[in-house]
Amino acid sequence: MKIHRRSVVLAALAAVALPCTRAPLAAQQAPARAVRARVDSLLARMTLEEKVGQMTQIDLPNFLAAGAQSPDSVRLDLQKLRTGIVQRHIGSILNSPGSAPTVKGWNGLIRQIQDVATRETRLRIPVLYGVDAVHGVNYTVDATIFPQNIGMAATFDSALARREGEIVAAELTAAGTPWNFAPVLDVGRQPLWPRFYETLGEEPFIGRRLGRAQVEGMQASGHVAVSLKHYLGYGGPASGHDRTPALISRRMVRELYLPPFAEAVRAGAKTVMVNSSEIDGEALHASRYWLTDVLRGELGFQGVIVTDYQDIIYLHTRHHVAATLKDAVRIAVQAGVDMSMTPNDYQFADDLLQLVREGTIPVSRIDQSVRRILTLKAELGLFDRPYPDPAARAGFATAGAREAAAQAARESITLLKNDSVLPLRPGARVLVTGPAANSLTALNGGWTYVWQGNDASRFPAGVPTILDAIRKQSADVRYVPDSSFTELGDMAAVTRATAGADAAIVVLGEDAYAEGVGNIDDLTLPESQLMLAEAVQATGIPTILVLVEGRPRLIERVAGRARGIVMAYWPGMQGGTAVADVLFGRVNPSGRLPFTYPRRPNALTTYDHRFTEELSTGDGGGATGGFDPQFQLGEGLSYTTFAYSDLKLGADTVGLADGVSAQVTVRNTGARAGDDVVLLFTHQQYGSLTPAVRRLRGFQRVALAPGESRTLRFALAPEDLAFVGQDGHPVLEPGAFDIMVGSLKATFQVVNRGRSAAVRAAPQR
Repeated sequence: MKIHRRSVVLAALAAVALPCTRAPLAAQQAPARAVRARVDSLLARMTLEEKVGQMTQIDLPNFLAAGAQSPDSVRLDLQKLRTGIVQRHIGSILNSPGSAPTVKGWNGLIRQIQDVATRETRLRIPVLYGVDAVHGVNYTVDATIFPQNIGMAATFDSALARREGEIVAAELTAAGTPWNFAPVLDVGRQPLWPRFYETLGEEPFIGRRLGRAQVEGMQASGHVAVSLKHYLGYGGPASGHDRTPALISRRMVRELYLPPFAEAVRAGAKTVMVNSSEIDGEALHASRYWLTDVLRGELGFQGVIVTDYQDIIYLHTRHHVAATLKDAVRIAVQAGVDMSMTPNDYQFADDLLQLVREGTIPVSRIDQSVRRILTLKAELGLFDRPYPDPAARAGFATAGAREAAAQAARESITLLKNDSVLPLRPGARVLVTGPAANSLTALNGGWTYVWQGNDASRFPAGVPTILDAIRKQSADVRYVPDSSFTELGDMAAVTRATAGADAAIVVLGEDAYAEGVGNIDDLTLPESQLMLAEAVQATGIPTILVLVEGRPRLIERVAGRARGIVMAYWPGMQGGTAVADVLFGRVNPSGRLPFTYPRRPNALTTYDHRFTEELSTGDGGGATGGFDPQFQLGEGLSYTTFAYSDLKLGADTVGLADGVSAQVTVRNTGARAGDDVVLLFTHQQYGSLTPAVRRLRGFQRVALAPGESRTLRFALAPEDLAFVGQDGHPVLEPGAFDIMVGSLKATFQVVNRGRSAAVRAAPQR
């Protein structure tokens, strides 16, 4: 080790870094003791078959009666249900019946299931029902639908993320489904990935802050358990295709992909769902290192680990790390899996029974998992209240919930370019065209009423598309349909309609998709959409591009001639109104881009790159602007202006264990009120590993009237300055660090003052 620096392994400070909001110790201990006593009693009476059944989760369609289902009355095949619950002792059921039921339909479905579980089984253990409520309770008719996660990230609003979680929990409780396979805490480092829109962007710090808020909101009532997904590294597949390997080192996993999960575990997340793919050749469902050593050992997770859909089977059929299905079960359970989303048969249970009976897996290992599952059911109150509470329906789809979703949509809309064209004046004559202009499926994206989100017939009546909302803002709207996202429409009709119009609003992007169905090999927008934009621009009319998409589709060909560019993401049911309100100035845009928007197909460098990634082709050694995205993380314009001043640090020199404080004054220098999102970045000038050009380490949303100013304060802990070293441990090195807010920069020194440092371990960041 060199004399001039000292590396410090960061020791856990979670108790210091997080505010204490818990009840007094005695109040916590009493219910915990009652839960333990109930679980101990059950576990002592359970047969091996009953224990293995608790570890088995089956998909609902296996129990549906033949024929069409009604949203108000889901019909089950009771004989098949009794086979699963009474004879095979299954502990959990998941999924929707193929399309979204009403709250009444969900209530009836859950009652049928719990009737069998609590009246016809020996031990009366209730079933734990799980659904994917990833942007609202998206499998329930008339539920409150929020922007997809990528849009929520654009709000940079932790309080709103918590409110979203509270609303999701209230509506899940109304439906009677207490286990939510959300939030998605994957970090979106690969924009080709079709699940990019489910992430909170490419910077793990955003995922830490907003993800924690979502977890706290969803679990605050005690009636809903979250499942963090997909642990771990799922958001960085090398190919960009869903469920394909991430070729990243363990150091990079700890630096980039682990922090949001660690933060959510500290927030009390009750369950975790496992990544379907691999990290550097190791299937996650087979990894004792990631599931047990890291998740349970380092992070201290005590809850339930559940697989994703059919993934133990895939250890044999896809990953080829298990020679047989039975071997796949052995590997996954010994790695740390508690419950298998099997999901269509009982092979997992049969194989696990045989493995225990032959002594390959000890009963004690089974007891570990079953204890966790029973504890979860007890903590959710299912033993005492297995049925949906009719009174909870009052909390479903309230006016307040709809307003929260509308606020989220408004705050997410991101103005990326404005060449003196926006906002449009009231009554402006506009041409509206583009495949996403009159599409509700494109507003909402995947996981909306049906898995793919692409069946508009399932959507509620009366929800405005972007076109509908624009028509409410102007009496002179010309609409030329462009019905296909991939085929060219009537260009002659489009160009004719520009005559006499003040502006053209061209709504481009992607229709809904989910998971592997959305795989693509090129981020470039379909040729037909680019040609449409070019045809409109060629007429000379001021053209505004509105992008309604789940990932950043490339627009370089048409961006230069666009007078305005509005990024809408997939903003949900309230998104049409939010977009129109921004276009016509009723809402002052405040969204900020939570990822790097690439300019070219292979230029996918993230914002927190190294200087060495900026080298241009043929460069002689210096950085010459090789990093040249269409838009950078944090970009977003307003209809007012903001100025930053007086960036000050709490100290010019800090010790290894001290952290640093900063403050900056932000002023609204424009003529109208607006929200600003103030982003604070850090940069380590020199390090033993090449430092990032910048790292986001603080953000605050502030509302300011014209002429108003406010001083914002940030506190950075030592772990915010650290990086993960080659040995997988966090390192904080003495040296010069920069803090940057807007164009302002201040520098401070970290020094070794000769006393021991106490800062948090990397997995706990």
